[in-house]
Amino acid sequence: MFFSASLLSFALLASTVFAVPTSRLDGDISRRVGRLVSPFRPADGVSEKLLSARKNGGSGGGNGGNSGGGGGSGGNTSKTATVTATRTTSTATTATSSPPSSTDPAVLTSSIWAGAGMESPANTYKSVTGTLVVPHLQPAAGGASTGFYGGSAWVGLDGMTCQTSLMATGIDFIYFNETITANTWTEVYPNPGVDLSMSVNAGDTIKLTVTATSTTTGTAVVENLSNGQSSTVSLTSPSPLCLENAEWIVEDFQESTFLIPFADFGSITFTDASATTQSGSTVGPDASDSHIINMAQKDAELQVLQFTSASCTANSVTVDYLTSIPF
Repeated sequence: MFFSASLLSFALLASTVFAVPTSRLDGDISRRVGRLVSPFRPADGVSEKLLSARKNGGSGGGNGGNSGGGGGSGGNTSKTATVTATRTTSTATTATSSPPSSTDPAVLTSSIWAGAGMESPANTYKSVTGTLVVPHLQPAAGGASTGFYGGSAWVGLDGMTCQTSLMATGIDFIYFNETITANTWTEVYPNPGVDLSMSVNAGDTIKLTVTATSTTTGTAVVENLSNGQSSTVSLTSPSPLCLENAEWIVEDFQESTFLIPFADFGSITFTDASATTQSGSTVGPDASDSHIINMAQKDAELQVLQFTSASCTANSVTVDYLTSIPF
């Protein structure tokens, strides 16, 4: 995604958040917010291990297509996890998540991710899919109606525990000066993302599917079920996929080196959410090796704020907006 210089300048000045490494997965991806200008405080080198699907933004257009992905399995047993906001006096202070469990997903906290992710041995997953409705956005809690806010929602393979690559496709949604826009994209980390030439509006139903055809190649399929448009993109990874993670994520994405102020998206649900394994079986996001992920960031007073509440069932992942930092 490209932003004009004025938009990027606005984002730079508006970003006052601190990354909060509060799970065992945090530790590698530098947020680099220490370059924020006065009067905002640096994050003292805080980094995070979860790979950002939108770290480098996107560019260019995509090629059209018409193929689709598979649906998820049925079920109605839900799992919900939340974290408790705490006050801290040091950016070096962290909280810890609960350990993985065979019967209940570990609760993970990230400064950029919210949703659900699967963690399995290498070479487990082949594809991941989910369908969502593009949200009608509001400004961040307490933010001006003339402000600039955004976020992303995507499905992907790897990037949670696999640190060599992440293959993903999804949507960006932007609120700027009372105008809402959205676009679709694909990305193979660490390469920059590629925006697709598709018409997307708030309220549209979007189906997302990522399939790995090998450890270095795959396809992304984006279908706008509301207007009939679709795009199929061939993907090549510069680093091998582990194929040990499948995710359904809402992200506070990064433009250049700065987090975009997180928009109030209300609630996003990935329906028909499932992952297909290399053996051909289908698993849902509530499987025993799944993790609920919630987003939390620090404000300028070092107060830890929980931004989201996530839950999942056998065939869906829901992320509810709680709050965020507008400036």
